[in-house]
Amino acid sequence: MTNELPDIQHTDKPKHSIYINQVGVENVKVPILLDSRDGGTHELIANVEMTTDLRDDIKGISMSMLLRTLIKYLGDPLKHDIIHQILQEFKTAVETDSKHSMLKMDFELPIEKIAPKSKLSFPQYYKCGFTGKLDHDEFRFFQKVRVQYQSYCPCSASLCGDLKEKGFNGYPHAQRSFCDLLVEIKPGNIVWLENLIELIENVVVNRVYPILRRVDEQDVAKTAAENPMFVEDSIREISYALNQQELIYDWIVKCSHEESLHMNEAIAKSWKGIPNGFRSTYYL
Repeated sequence: MTNELPDIQHTDKPKHSIYINQVGVENVKVPILLDSRDGGTHELIANVEMTTDLRDDIKGISMSMLLRTLIKYLGDPLKHDIIHQILQEFKTAVETDSKHSMLKMDFELPIEKIAPKSKLSFPQYYKCGFTGKLDHDEFRFFQKVRVQYQSYCPCSASLCGDLKEKGFNGYPHAQRSFCDLLVEIKPGNIVWLENLIELIENVVVNRVYPILRRVDEQDVAKTAAENPMFVEDSIREISYALNQQELIYDWIVKCSHEESLHMNEAIAKSWKGIPNGFRSTYYL
């Protein structure tokens, strides 16, 4: 019955014969399964973007075919090879001789965080994402994480130390800070999202926690005083750590420190710098 209905996307021609780089859908909410590094499977909600390119002689694509391709895989734990398979099926599903397709999924990954002294445990959610791109037959897979941390201003700490020497008191200011990281892993290897998050948190040292008691808060304050960081310090430490990871082919990172003394944020951006690699803030 469906085949008997008109389909102007394929029978009509576009008014202007112009190639479209990417066309599709975004802000699609879907349930996904995601394996945990430490065992078990998370049931999450992902925000999905699915696109393909379009020849200059075809009027449009069937947007529903993108979702009909995706829906078959929602019962399987999400992995890079699953995303690769979905993108390969795009080629025939949209009936447009697709050469360039993309599938992007953003979701929040829960990780149990343990307070440093009281050992209270509570889940903390991290914004993460997977992106798969298929250009002709070349598949590329990207992973991203956003990690919140606290930064303790070295300049403010130094000025407060000067005040103390002069017989006055001052409190150095701390800043709510974020690291956005996008990586491409060498083909055939696996790096868990949890590993990327831990790498960042281990480097910046000053973690945030979903729940603390006073004994924990005092310990956090002590750690902050021992590890002051400008945004330049943060991104250099993270960049150095990323360069030590043999399984990461390419990376780009942005650090943002939300100033407590100013209306603006302090930011820094850096990337690995390999030929034809991440070199633009567009990726973040």
